[in-house]
Amino acid sequence: MEVLKIDLKNPSDGAIKKAAGIILNGGVVAYPTDTAYGLAVNALDEKAIGKLFILKHRVQKPLPVIVDSQAMLQKIAVVKPKERQLCKKYWPGALTIIFAKKKSVPPFLTLGLPTIGVRIPDSKVAVDLVKACRKPLTSTSANISGKGNCYDAECVNRMFQESEIQPDLLLDGGDLNEVPVSTVAQLVDNKVKVIRQGPVKIK
Repeated sequence: MEVLKIDLKNPSDGAIKKAAGIILNGGVVAYPTDTAYGLAVNALDEKAIGKLFILKHRVQKPLPVIVDSQAMLQKIAVVKPKERQLCKKYWPGALTIIFAKKKSVPPFLTLGLPTIGVRIPDSKVAVDLVKACRKPLTSTSANISGKGNCYDAECVNRMFQESEIQPDLLLDGGDLNEVPVSTVAQLVDNKVKVIRQGPVKIK
């Protein structure tokens, strides 16, 4: 796994372009977010998603994605007015919202479910990466399923050092604040239901 240092607040164009090139060629990039380190692949690439499932030893759960704008969100999700209010209030930030997915979203990403979890992170690295790829990216934690989250690059290295496959690139943004992974919420009967409590407290 190649490691490339990156500035969290001012990521270099070269680092972002290199990471985007790997993703667009079906690779996996470990990267710092506004919570823990995550794993990014092109969310619309079935082979890349399959590689990610193998890497994480994960088959039971659909994958959340990140986007860079409301325009990109509209391409993959059906957004209700109350959901749009949540987006406006809490994005960019650590809130993943479960939307009804559009038919254009391939079933391999959501494991056949009619919904998709999406957020815009409060992370320049993550958002710049999405912008460079011009596609939604996965934002699953950079760990093997069931293991703890990684808040530094060394943890990511250790996590996958004995794995059958590894991420192709690790963007090393240094140590992150150890905050929980994102809050997950869904609109049920026009009321907000918190599925997983994280940093964002919905009021």
